[in-house]
Amino acid sequence: MINKFPQNMIDSLQYYVYIYIDPRNEEVFYVGKGKGNRCFAHLSDNKESEKVKRINEIKLDHKEPTIELLIHGVTEDIALKVEASVIDLLNVKKLTNQVKGHASSKIGRMSIDKLISIYNPEKANILEPALLIKIKNTFSYSHTANELYDATRQFGV
Repeated sequence: MINKFPQNMIDSLQYYVYIYIDPRNEEVFYVGKGKGNRCFAHLSDNKESEKVKRINEIKLDHKEPTIELLIHGVTEDIALKVEASVIDLLNVKKLTNQVKGHASSKIGRMSIDKLISIYNPEKANILEPALLIKIKNTFSYSHTANELYDATRQFGV
């Protein structure tokens, strides 16, 4: 199995977006952005995560995950946007990615209603005392009411 790119290829590849596929069922289970040999780093990762667990299960079946590049030869900014779009499309709940793609909550998949609320928001008329809790790093427009509640209550006083 190939576990690194030839050195003369690395500069030409620039940034890229890659996927990991489980050869046992052809399911995409991870999406990442990288440069150099980043796409191979997960094969020797020993951190505790769903991604590493899945890779180890594949290896126990005497197979290797399939790695494919979706796009290459792009800037980091483009790679980040493609990564976020692919994660949104495939649904992060079905992937082993721990978080959605970079800036996905701002520029990623969302309904027309959400877009209008961002670019043409209604002015809030708050008449009662209120507390603002900013959860920008964990917020997603796809959160259910319970997920939003759980995200805010972790910052309780």
